[in-house]
Amino acid sequence: MNQTELLDQFILEARECLEQVGQRLLDIEKAPTDPELLNDLFRLVHTLKGNCGLFEFKAMERVVHAGEDLLDRVRQGALAYNNDMADALLEAMDYTAQLVDQIERDGKIAASADGRSTQLASALRALLNAPPPAPPIAAAPSSQAAAAPATEPASPCPAWVEALPDQPWRTHPQAVIWRYQPEPECFFKGEDPWLLARQTPGLLHLHVGTQTDWPDLADADCYRCNLSFIGLSDAPLAYVEDHFRCVAEQLEVLPLSRLAPPSGAAQAPTSTAEQAAQRHIQTLRQRALQIWDDQVQLLNRGGARPGTVAAVRRALHQLLQALSDDTASQAQDSMAALPADVSAAALGHWAAAHRPADLASTEDSPPEVTDPGSPWPMPADEALTSPGQDAARRGAGDDPAHHKVLKVGQEKIDRLMDLIGEMVVAKNALPYLAQRAETHFQQRELAREIKAQYAVINRIAEDMQHAIMQVRMMPVGTIFQRFGRLVRDISRKLGKDVQLVIEGEDTEADKNVIESLADPLIHIIRNSLDHGIEMPDVRTRAGKAAQGTIRVSARQESDRVLIEINDDGAGIDPQRIRQKAIERGLIPEDKAQTLSDTEAVQLIFLPGFSTADTISDLSGRGVGMDVVRTAVERINGSVELSSQFGKGTCLRLSLPLSMAVTNVMIIEAAGRRFGVPMDLIVETVRVHTDDIHHFKQARTTVLRGRIVPLQALHDLLALEAPPVMNEDSEYAVLVVRAGHESVGLLVDLFHGSSDIILKPLEGVLAGLTGFAGTALMGDGSVLMVLNPKELL
Repeated sequence: MNQTELLDQFILEARECLEQVGQRLLDIEKAPTDPELLNDLFRLVHTLKGNCGLFEFKAMERVVHAGEDLLDRVRQGALAYNNDMADALLEAMDYTAQLVDQIERDGKIAASADGRSTQLASALRALLNAPPPAPPIAAAPSSQAAAAPATEPASPCPAWVEALPDQPWRTHPQAVIWRYQPEPECFFKGEDPWLLARQTPGLLHLHVGTQTDWPDLADADCYRCNLSFIGLSDAPLAYVEDHFRCVAEQLEVLPLSRLAPPSGAAQAPTSTAEQAAQRHIQTLRQRALQIWDDQVQLLNRGGARPGTVAAVRRALHQLLQALSDDTASQAQDSMAALPADVSAAALGHWAAAHRPADLASTEDSPPEVTDPGSPWPMPADEALTSPGQDAARRGAGDDPAHHKVLKVGQEKIDRLMDLIGEMVVAKNALPYLAQRAETHFQQRELAREIKAQYAVINRIAEDMQHAIMQVRMMPVGTIFQRFGRLVRDISRKLGKDVQLVIEGEDTEADKNVIESLADPLIHIIRNSLDHGIEMPDVRTRAGKAAQGTIRVSARQESDRVLIEINDDGAGIDPQRIRQKAIERGLIPEDKAQTLSDTEAVQLIFLPGFSTADTISDLSGRGVGMDVVRTAVERINGSVELSSQFGKGTCLRLSLPLSMAVTNVMIIEAAGRRFGVPMDLIVETVRVHTDDIHHFKQARTTVLRGRIVPLQALHDLLALEAPPVMNEDSEYAVLVVRAGHESVGLLVDLFHGSSDIILKPLEGVLAGLTGFAGTALMGDGSVLMVLNPKELL
């Protein structure tokens, strides 16, 4: 993978990470003390920061790092999550998303971004000084109930916990302790208990013992596992459980904070400051040991000059002074006894024998696998691993339950769609070829074989088309996720209390359909927030709950996706709609008064309509619902509106599952062929001329007890020839849906249906609204596809 591919992968993962971060921030606002949400959010931000560091995007890393520090304090309980933090984090993530866009566009981050990133990082770090979470309310002397203990009593320690030293209660009171006892036949399942235990996230101590006493050597079975692992980890409980999820029944895990320390164990620090100080001391000690080892390695390289040996001696002396305990003092006395011109080999031997880890603390002792009762610390780079890193290290193929995902660029999928479109056109040529073989060359047997092969190719093409369509299918929830932030920001800006309820976010549709939905749905929800949901005091006076509700639901019905947006707001006042439409000159007054209430509310779809008296950043420009209807109809969808004044409004969007391949009915009028989308056709009938009724210029007929208006397609398209009757004096009538009504189109002939790849009209032809587009047919001709809604 070259640098460009790595950068593309970073951009893709950064966007996915930012989407999840935004959703988690909204979730945490509802449950600010949920540890799993906080840990998950911290893990996402931590991953994003690490990726930024790989590419040295300093401006982005600065902001994300500040957010990570803030979230770390929150998840550790040192800070209480509040609205100020939510606003600052959301603003920081918004700016990070802008930087990702800039990286995708320019391949780098402009130097001018440093100022803004520094400002956002400073704002986040200023929140680190926020007050800690409020302690539980103290018991009132006079209240017996309040005098009850605020926390649950600690559980007694299991016996197996005694295998660990008692320091964890003092040094890591928030850690979790676990016992993993692999089943005896685990080796036959390809499991590696030792590796699994060693890779536990946040591993601090590991004790290796046996489940039962070892049998005699003659009776021992080396293929049966008898090991027992007891460990201590400072990773969250959920991380540890996730790490052992494949052997969950063989694991016991307990938070140390819920256990009473064994008798004689040191008590946990009583303050956060003491815990922080102990962590700092431990970090400094580890760093000192690392420097000590580096000096020993320097001496062991060979050829060290006297000046180097003297410098190493001074460094070792200062490290012993920094440790400042009894054993370090003894080591200083021993070092003083060394001659002034000590050789590099002699000093290296002395340093290896007097390493501070061997002098001071058993906690820092090196691993002793042969002694099952001796715990040891794990290297930081192995112990402090997140579940994501751990999963990456194991590899997806190691987990049989893991669902493999292959990420492919959208352009490759689009290329496949283009190819399947060409295949559809190519297979449609076979019926024409069979017809020519039969009519022009009198080869009926050849025509039959061509038709047989067409059936086979048609089946394969349909299977391929279905398979590729499944690749393009996406859950509508990818669009719905944006609405949480939208509702939050606008409702707070308007001073309204609104909850968003999302249902059916797993409903799938074609990627292009999903992406086309974003803008229309945002318009609808903004209108619901601005015009629908009332202010809390108004709702209370109307007998409603102070908090309004916007419900967005999706479901699949047949080959359509239905999306409904309901709100329990004020609804639409039909009389006010009529009045505004008249004031803006959108409809004559006499016609407005003849409209029913249901028809009147549909006026909001007229271009330029708005009920707002003033222009704001939310409404008043007359651009909204007409854009919604246009965008939805552009993808062969429809919009229905219903409203009850005072109770709420419902908008229902009906959308196709896919836009890639369109099935059309081919008709003929005046010697020309046209296509009509099948989803708009109600039926095809033959109507005798005696059954057509004339009223002035209008023609109607009665079909199944309903009056259906008739219009000649020849007249609508200004064709010169009139409709043609058959030998029985019958007209061919194509009944199509036009809104809520059915209209019959008089045509000359029907030519069956066909799958086509619809291409939109371009250039000067784009203004022909009566046509939805064109398609290339199998015989090389171009088919004009009608748009009956606009034509009628």
